[in-house]
Amino acid sequence: MTRPRLTLDASSPSIIVPLTGRDLVELEGQIDALHAAAELFDVVEWRVDLFEPFTAGVRGEPSPAVGALERISELLPGRPILATFRTRAEGGGAQIPPEAYVALVEALASTGLAAAIDVEYRHPLAGDAIAAVHGRGIPVVASNHDFDSTPSAEELTGRLAAMEDAGADVAKIAVTPRSAADVVTLLTATEQRFRVAAIPLITMSMGGLGAVTRLGGGVFGSAATFATVGAASAPGQLPAEGVRRALDLLGGKNG
Repeated sequence: MTRPRLTLDASSPSIIVPLTGRDLVELEGQIDALHAAAELFDVVEWRVDLFEPFTAGVRGEPSPAVGALERISELLPGRPILATFRTRAEGGGAQIPPEAYVALVEALASTGLAAAIDVEYRHPLAGDAIAAVHGRGIPVVASNHDFDSTPSAEELTGRLAAMEDAGADVAKIAVTPRSAADVVTLLTATEQRFRVAAIPLITMSMGGLGAVTRLGGGVFGSAATFATVGAASAPGQLPAEGVRRALDLLGGKNG
């Protein structure tokens, strides 16, 4: 079955909602809630690091994750799925050996059911992981999270450029603001990189202070925002219903 493609455009930002269930029962319950809110989102991100049948497995054996992706795909046939294993170093819920991380992303990509696979920009085997996913014909969303601060605009643009140079198809950065000036820094870096980037960008300033970036990021070049139908997967995510209304007012997909 041909899956929907991940198509991102800053002029009409996509809303991505997380699936965070600990097992198939929880995932199926969350998907039921998504069916009731189908008009509120565009893409689903499945957080594999929160899926206990995989994380509790032996040496990162990927088959439980592959089976779950097959079930998610079956239940959400019309939605692009972004498959993400977020390591603890990037704020995630689990840790696996670097080689198992590469094997996981390749196994998920090999199903052809994910529209894209997240690969952490600073993972020790990021290059191998990107090559493995691309080898299966699936796009890569390179990601980087800073839960302590907001780096300088120069540093942020440099990271986004490095993701593109490494072969990413989408570059994503999330930072933590300590002041309104930090939020401006994130938006400035986004706008500067957007002017020259050849790939879509996803950027956000986390927490309540950075909420404006989740609503108005498209103006500065961010092609997607994360919102919730149920459980959040990062600080400051807003309910999808409110985000959709805000994007519509700003000229988003349904505007």
